[in-house]
Amino acid sequence: MTERPELQSEAEPQDRSEAAPRAGLGRVVEAGLHGEGVSARGVLEAIGGWRGIAETLLPATVYLTIFVFTRDARVSAIAPLALALAAFGWRLFRREPMQAALSGLLGVAICVGVTLFTGRGEDYYLPGFWINGAWIAAHTISLLVGWPLIGLLLGFLRGSLTEWRRDPTLRRAARWCTLFWIAAFASRLIVQLPLYFAAQNGDAAATDALGLARLLMGVPLFALAAILTWLVLSRVSGGVDGRDDQASSSDDSGPGSVASTGDNTPST
Repeated sequence: MTERPELQSEAEPQDRSEAAPRAGLGRVVEAGLHGEGVSARGVLEAIGGWRGIAETLLPATVYLTIFVFTRDARVSAIAPLALALAAFGWRLFRREPMQAALSGLLGVAICVGVTLFTGRGEDYYLPGFWINGAWIAAHTISLLVGWPLIGLLLGFLRGSLTEWRRDPTLRRAARWCTLFWIAAFASRLIVQLPLYFAAQNGDAAATDALGLARLLMGVPLFALAAILTWLVLSRVSGGVDGRDDQASSSDDSGPGSVASTGDNTPST
């Protein structure tokens, strides 16, 4: 009778860790590879759930709202930082994973710091341009060298960072998915940079339009790129799983079967 609670107490943490859903882009790639159908719940988990959406959208929404009424960038920047600190403190109090909250706090703190330094309302959105530009550069370079970033994530989840490159279907899917993310990041810059330069030239309404564009092209565009990535990987998952099963069965059959066919050259 005394052994049963001990076994349960040891097994429960392991079960919880195994059942814990993967978040972010990793969740999308993993679901696509397993052939899961696209679902609203799955996409919601990938973008951080309702709390993640709130922690992403609320600071920028509050900043834009206060700025519209006060036209004072420095005053408007205080509230988003207070919200980010409150969200971080709440996660600390509940002993929840800190990665998402810490990255959100850091992002808001950088935006607030730039705004307090320059005093210009449009500069709250300036760090976002650099982040999107960096992702565009990283994804583009990865494509040019033949190692698309989505492919590397795909390989990591499959247990090998290089094996996926031997499969033409996976290589093609990784290229398409990487292009989706490049398009998402680039579309933000295409729409928002002209508004930023217009605001710098004295167009007060351009700052408001820039804030609205940032909200509309943030989470929704991420969700769209995630759905497209999920759809592409779901379409190729069946063929990939079939080839993996064939490769596993040929490995299990031993060296005799290889000698009988006379072909042990890996497919490229």
